[in-house]
Formats: sequence, C-alpha cells, structure tokens
Amino acid sequence: MFNRLSNLWYGTASSSGDTVNEADAEEIARARSEEIRNKRLEQLEGSSGSVTVESRDHAPAPISMATSLEGEREEITSKQDQKPVQPSVTGSAVVKVVQRPSNTDVWGDFAKKRTPSPDDVAMETKISYLISRVFHVAISTEPQPSSQPHRLTMLLDMAETVPSLTLDNLDQMLFERVSLTAPELAECRVDCGGHKESPLEPLIIPYLMACIARADREVRNRPEKDDVLGGAAVTCRNAALRMIGIVLLSNDNWDPQDPAQQLVESMLPNESAFSFDVTSDHMSIKVIGELLSQDGVTEDDLNLMVSPILACLTRKCAMVSLTSPGVTTSIIQAFTVLLANSVVAKVIPTLPGWLPNNTDDGAAYHNTILGKFLGCSTIRLPHQHTQFGNTGYNSPYFNRSSMFHNQSAQYREVIDTIQNLTTKVFYLLMKSPAKEATLTWIAKCLEANSNRSKLAASFMALSCASDGFMLNLSTVLVKLSIPFLNPLNPKLQVIDVRFTAPNSKSLLPQEGVDTILPRDTRPNTTTVPDSFNFITTCFYLTHRALQLAYTAPFDKYRQLLKSLMESQRLLSSGETTPEFRKQFEDMYIEQLEMKTHLLKPDSISQVLLFYASSSNWLCHLSVGQDDTVTVSDIRGALAGGELPERPSNCLAVVPSYFVSATCQFLINVRYFEEENLENFVSENLDFLITFLVVFCNNKWVPNPHTRAEIVEALTVFIPNHRTKSSVPTHNRERALCSNRLALERLGRSLISLFVDIEHGAEFDYKFQYRYHIFEILEYVWANNFAVHKLALEVQGREDDTTVLFTRFIKLLLNDANFLLDEALRGLEEIRKIEILKNNEEEWMKLDVQTRQTKLRSYNELVRMCTSHNILSVETIKCIRYMTARCNGMSEEDRKSVTYAFVTPLLCDTLVTMLNYYLKELVAETQIKYKIMRFSDVKFRPGDLLQAIVSIYINMSEEEAFLAAIPRDGRSYYPRLFLDTSAKLAKLTVNNPDVITQLEEVKDKVEKLAVSHEEEEALTDRAPNCYLDPILGTLMSEPVLLPTSKVIVDRSVIAKHLLSDPIDPFNRQALTMADVIPQPELRDEIARWKEEQLRNGSDNC
Repeated sequence: MFNRLSNLWYGTASSSGDTVNEADAEEIARARSEEIRNKRLEQLEGSSGSVTVESRDHAPAPISMATSLEGEREEITSKQDQKPVQPSVTGSAVVKVVQRPSNTDVWGDFAKKRTPSPDDVAMETKISYLISRVFHVAISTEPQPSSQPHRLTMLLDMAETVPSLTLDNLDQMLFERVSLTAPELAECRVDCGGHKESPLEPLIIPYLMACIARADREVRNRPEKDDVLGGAAVTCRNAALRMIGIVLLSNDNWDPQDPAQQLVESMLPNESAFSFDVTSDHMSIKVIGELLSQDGVTEDDLNLMVSPILACLTRKCAMVSLTSPGVTTSIIQAFTVLLANSVVAKVIPTLPGWLPNNTDDGAAYHNTILGKFLGCSTIRLPHQHTQFGNTGYNSPYFNRSSMFHNQSAQYREVIDTIQNLTTKVFYLLMKSPAKEATLTWIAKCLEANSNRSKLAASFMALSCASDGFMLNLSTVLVKLSIPFLNPLNPKLQVIDVRFTAPNSKSLLPQEGVDTILPRDTRPNTTTVPDSFNFITTCFYLTHRALQLAYTAPFDKYRQLLKSLMESQRLLSSGETTPEFRKQFEDMYIEQLEMKTHLLKPDSISQVLLFYASSSNWLCHLSVGQDDTVTVSDIRGALAGGELPERPSNCLAVVPSYFVSATCQFLINVRYFEEENLENFVSENLDFLITFLVVFCNNKWVPNPHTRAEIVEALTVFIPNHRTKSSVPTHNRERALCSNRLALERLGRSLISLFVDIEHGAEFDYKFQYRYHIFEILEYVWANNFAVHKLALEVQGREDDTTVLFTRFIKLLLNDANFLLDEALRGLEEIRKIEILKNNEEEWMKLDVQTRQTKLRSYNELVRMCTSHNILSVETIKCIRYMTARCNGMSEEDRKSVTYAFVTPLLCDTLVTMLNYYLKELVAETQIKYKIMRFSDVKFRPGDLLQAIVSIYINMSEEEAFLAAIPRDGRSYYPRLFLDTSAKLAKLTVNNPDVITQLEEVKDKVEKLAVSHEEEEALTDRAPNCYLDPILGTLMSEPVLLPTSKVIVDRSVIAKHLLSDPIDPFNRQALTMADVIPQPELRDEIARWKEEQLRNGSDNC
C-alpha cells in the first residue's frame, strides 16, 4: 500500500495532472527513494541539500542550507509555497498531488554558508531528534538522549534508503509509519533508552492526532528566539495534518482500519462517565476544520473526504442524550465544523435519516439527523418514568429538595449549550445550498405535529413529537429570528403577509386554518409571489412552532401542579401509604423536570420579545390600507388613541393563532414565571398592551372566544388579587396606565365583549370568560379608564334596548340572578345528602349502588356549587363598585351610572333580585342552606350579605330605586331591613356606619311604601283599558304594538325586548322604534289618576 500511495503525494506524477498507473507505481517510488538517498549522502559529504521548515504560526518560512563541492553543486533552496495540481487517480483513491517547493531565497546567515559548520550539523541533529519525538520513529538503533521516547518504531524500509530523519523525508516517513500493521509495529519496536512513553499506537488517526499534539507541545515549549526548531515543529504538525487528509481521501483502502470512524471516535469523550461538563474543545474537531479550510481543495475531494465522516457522525447521533452532555455537544460541534463548508452542507440533506420514512408521523422526526439534537430535554416522554436514573432527579423529595434545584440549574446550562449549538447547525444550513431543504424539513415537521394544537392533543401524544423536542425547535427558530427580533426593527416591514394567502405556495398549508378576519373579507385576486424572503418564512415558521410547542406542556404543567397540591393536602393529613408517598415523590420530580426546560428564564424572555415584535407588526398591519403587504408607522396612527373605522383586510390572511398563542403565552407566564414578565422592558410591554387593546375591538377580532383570551391576557398587567402573588406589578401597571389607547378604548371593548358572548357559540363558556372580564373591569373602573363614560349614553335613551351600557347592566343582573339561585339551590341539595350520610342507620339501608350514585351526585354538586358561588360573588361585587363612589370619578359621572341602573328597563329587575337574596340570607329559612363546611364550596354568606347591603346604600339617592323596593310583592316584607341589621350586628363589619346607613334606607323605603299602597288601590279600581295586559299594572306611557295592535306600557315592552326582540302576542320581530305612542290614552290615564288621588273616591 505504501508504494501504491507514496507516488500520489511525493509528486512523481506530472505537474500537469497526469495520473500514474499501478504498474509504474513501484518503479517510481524506488527511483524517488534512490534519489533521496543520494542527496543525503551528498549532504553528509558536504554537498548541497535543503530543508524546508515552516514558521511557528503555521505559515511557510524557508531555511536553505546550501553547500558546495568545488563550486560544481547547484544551490538548492525552497521558499515557494506548495502548489496544488490536478488529482491523481489510483484504484478507488483520489488524492491531490502537491508539488514540493522548487527554489527559495537564501534566509539569514545560516543559509548563506557554503560549508556546513558544526552548528549546522548540530541543528540537523536537533531536527532529527525533534522528528523522532513528534512521530516516535527511528531509522537507526543509535542511543537516544534521555529526553527522547523510551520506545520508537523502527522504519526498516526507510532505513535502507536514508541515513537520518529530515524535514525533506517527513512524508516518506509518515507513509511508512501509518502503513504498518499492529504486528509489524510490534516487530519494529526498539528500546532507545529514553524516558518511558509508549509509541506503539496501531490506529492511524489516533497516532496522527497524537503527533499533532506533540508537535504543538514542541512549538509551545520553544523559546521565542528558537525560530528554527519552532518552525520545524510546525512543519511536522502540518505533515501529520496532510497525512490525515490523504488517509481520509482513501478511507476504504485502509482495511481493516476505518480512519473516518477513528476520527469521529476521537471527538467524543468518555461515554460512561456522567458529567455536567459540556465543554468540547477536542483537537479532532479543530483538525476537521483545518482540513476543510485548506485552499485549493476541490468539491470532489471534499465529498470523498467528508462522506465517511458524515456517515459515522449520523450513526453516532443515536448517542445524543441529555445524560451524556459531553458526547452530545461534541457530536453537534463536529457537525457545525463540517457545515461551515457549504459543499459539505449540501451533502447533509442527501444522507439517510434526513427525513423520516413517513413524513406525516410527527414522532418519527425524533429519529432524523436534526431531530436527534432537538430531542434533548428533561421533560419525560409519554408513559416514561424519570429519564435520569442515578444521574438525575432520583433522590427522596423529603431530604433532597435543595439538590433538585441545583441539578435543575445544571441541566438548564446543558440545555442552553445544546440549544445554542443546534441553532448554529440550523444557521449554517440556512447559509448553505441546503437552505431550502432545511426550511422544508422544519415545515414538514410542524405540519406533522399540527395535532398538538388540538384539544385532544394528550390522546395523540404517541403520534406527535415530544414536548421537549418542540420546545427546542421553537427555541432554535426564535434564536434564528434574533436579527429582526425587536419591535422597532425596520426589517419587520419586509414580512410579507401574503405568505398565508389561500393561493400562496408557501411552506405552511392553509387548509382549515382560522384567520383573524373571515377569509371572505379579502378578495383572492391579490398577486402572490412564487417565493418569499427568509425573514418572512422564519417569522411564520416561528409563530407556528411556538403555538405547537408551548400550549400542550403548559396545560400538562398546570394539571401536574393541581395534582401535586391535592396530594400534598392528603400527605399533610398523615393518612397515606408508602405507595402514595412514592407516587407523590415521582410527581414532584416530574414537575421539576418539566419546570427545568419549560420555564427556562432566558427562553421565556426571548419568546416575549418575539411576541412583542409580532404584536407591533400586527398593529402596523391592521391600520394599513387594504391589500397592503407591508406595514405603516403605527406611532402616527395610534399615538392619539384613535383607530381607523375598520382594520385592513390583510388580517383576513393572518392565522388567528398569531393572536391566541400570544395571549396564552402571556397568561401562562403570569402563572408560572411572573417575575420574568415583570422585569420585561417597559417599552416592549407597551407594544404588547397596544396590541391587546387594538385587537380586543370586535371589528378587529369578530370571534368573541379569541377576544376573551385577549381580555384574560390583559389581566397579566394588573395585580393578581385572586392568586395573591408575591411578585410586584409596578412595571406592568405603569405600562398599562400610561398607554393612551388603553385609557380611551379598553373600557368599551370590555363591556362590548361582555355583551357579545351572550349570543353565540361561546355561550357555554360565557361565565368563564366573564370571570376574567370582571378582573380587568374592576381595575380599569377604579383607575379612571373612562369606562364610566359609557353610562352617559343612556341619558335620553332610557328605553332604547340597543344602548351598550343598558344591555350590559341587563345581562349583569341576569347573571347575578341565575348564579345566586343555582348556588343556593346547590347548597340545599348538598345539605340533604349530608343529613342522610350523617344518619348512619338510614344511610346503610340504601343499597351500594344507590349510595355510590348519591356520592357522585354530592361531588358534582360541590363542584358546581363552588363555581356558582365564585361567579356570583364576582357579579355582585361588580354591581357594588359600579354604583359606589370611586377616586377620580366626578359626582355627575357617578349619578349617570346609578341612573343607568334605575331606568324603567332595569330598576325592577335590580330591586327584585336584591330583595330576594337579602331575604334568603337573613330570614329564618336560611337554615336550609347550612352545610357542614361552607369553605368546601367557597360560600361566604357574610361577605355576600355585606355586598348586597352596600348596593342598597349606594343606590339610596335614587328615588326610583327606593320606590321599587316596596313594590316587590315577592320578597319584600316590613321587617326585611330590621332582620338585616340584626344579622350584620353579628358579623365583623369593616365599616361601622353600614348599619346606620341601612337604617336610613329603611326609613325612606317605609315612607314610599305608603305611596305604593295607594297606587295599589288605584290599580285595583282602574278600568282594564288602563292596565298593562302583560303585568296588569297601571300604565304610565301606553304604546301600540304595530303588528298585534295591542296597547302595553312602554317600560314593560322595553324590558321584554331587551331579552327577546319580538312581539309577545304574535312572535313578530319588534323594536322600540316600531312602537306607536298613545298620547291621548296617556293623558286620560293621568287625569283619572289625579282625580282618584284628589277625591279619594272608590268609584271607577
């Protein structure tokens, strides 16, 4: 093999690139060896010779040793760089032929001497010893100095042709050395009396790597002034490096050895020893980089050299694991070095394992080349126990909690390193000819895992990529977005909204994807380009990846915390078994595993920044002109708190998950990583707030479900009184209260959403949505967000059922009635079952099935009653603070609000609700709601009673309200307020004046009760034509219904139309604008009433 390959390197082929056939190879090699031997003999006799060394910085630097024998010898010098020529082909090996330097300038005094001095001979000897130390070879058995290795490999063939080791015969020496087999090495071993170091390395690549390391050590150990030996050491190093290239070019010819496999193995640290050390500064990786960066290497040579390395690396990808961080980072680093060469990068997508066999199987992407890097996570796979065994979270929870947190920090560091290296892999692929193949891989992976965004994602886990995989992929894409990841970055303006147009040929399919505005609001005639710029593609892919990555794991994490809290409660009771404690510990460890990856602070911050940038882009887009594909300046459009009449129809091609995923991420960060949100840059918070306020408008987002998510996201900017979080909200509150658009428009948007969700597909979720509306509404009401200005619209339009604030109050009262009624009814049923259970004799008379049914019913009642109690308190609390005085609200504004509650449409509804529940809480019948533990169902009767009483006091200045109280024949009785005062006296009332103020309300109501009795007497004596046919009350403002021709009281029909816009007598459509006033009848009733009151007559 040596003879066959030596000619390919030593330049025995012609410089024109002619090839050498195998028949001539042996003869050429023999001639070359004879030539070298003769030259060396001449050198020993004082004839001319040359030694080429290289400078210490690895650049060529010549040393010429020129001597002459009677002036007849030609001076031989060598300064010119090696010049590559065409490759030679021998068998299956393709190796670049490199000409050796031909002539050089004389260098220094040392090179000018015509006759070698003793110093020259000494230098030659030192160089020979250096070569022997670096390569552990010898061509004689002469004793070596003590600094030399103890054992050397004797090169028998070379010893026959050259008398000593020189820089001129380095390549010949290396070829003979690496061609020796293990048995031959053993036969050629010689003991030279030097220090103990074994040179017998039978594997080619480890041997050459060791040579490079020893050469580097020689360079480092040389003093600065010793340039000759330092340069010689560099020459030795580069000779070993060249030999690695030659060996890799003919990888198949070194059987049974596999140099490519050896090179890959040399990159990897010890797999058996677990360590959190992720530093990977292996010389093998550097060597690959140096080989690929050599000038003059052709694409064919690169492919031949790199293909076996890539094949080995892809096989080694199976070793990638978070529990072997050193191995994992080394493999990924090796890929980054290879991918830095665009020719190599182009080969990657052609390798087996680039795409899964079934590209629609999301889980199959784990086994692809890139998928191996993305699968490193602390989050468990479905149905998997803890991944980390003895190296991870496996210590008892009760004794090792602090250790868990230390390990979490260490694992996060490992994950960060792997993510950064993986990002570099993707980045290099994006910069190479493999860019389109890489983008396609990402898009196919996202599409194959689209089920992760569905409600049933947990049931499809086995067919989807893991949570950790998707989190890593989304992090990589966010990192790739960093060049434009700033809300004010002008690069955002090049994002093309047509990427998701119906006729687009983009990487993301749009079938079945909901958009912010209905698709039919935008014509399909818009021209769509054949391709899109990288920023656009990366932006849309990142949005999709974030949606698929975070939704499912956040839901799992929330459920896990809920289970942990319940288990901890049982654990604290002491009534547990060892098996239960073990299950609890496993849940605790799983929670830490999820938290370690899911809630990495730096990843959360980067995603927040991405969403802030996206939010600003969406706002730009929404205020642009129709059919625009870029964005305008939002500062001018929204700085004054104004919005255009309608948004750009570009929103009809923007996926709705752009909005919903942003909201869900903010909500989850508030619950699980709130400190990160509070420390977010204030200006970026402002972009998020502006986006939420703009898109909370029903013209921007017609879907109430999405707008409800927006409202919930807005709650992250206010104090969280419900969870009693210890994280301050100063930064977020300041951003919200300084946003002019929020101050002007947020209140109307909240009220509008409250009304809109009453009628639609979202009805089943309306109480859940309104729960979050109450949270943000209370804050904006108390902080002068102009929401109370909506009440001014009621004045002059008291019976107009289309007024937004009137509709809001009506629905608010309906909710309070329904929720309180359901809550009290649930308490009554719970009490019945508790009484039955406490009577053991009666309980045991029931059969087992009946008892189980009753227990299931009991648990369901507790669940429903808890929900109804929580929501009813929020509803009553909303009525209380809206009717109360608050800071920053003028008296005129407050009166406009309370007046809106007592219009003819709403006053009776409000009063009858308050009277009924006040009576239920204070009358003797309250005993039927008494259960064993009110806390189990979140029922606080004292708080509810005080809230209802506060509403009475707040409304006590409205005569219409007070007058309606005694008119309520269902719940009002003369001692109602006396019983209430007695009940309050037993409670710890925060305001001691409450009972006094309630007494004043009682006195006013009693006076008005007398007037009510007189009106009741009038109603009894009134002719039927004066009475309302629906309620039987005396009409004050009769109107004619146009289709049924029935005359009714205006206030009565107005209340009816508020909830059902049809004529109650013939079911025809009807509005208040259709009714016909009857002024003659109104005046007639008024005269009759006045006459009856004046005369006190009993006649009709």
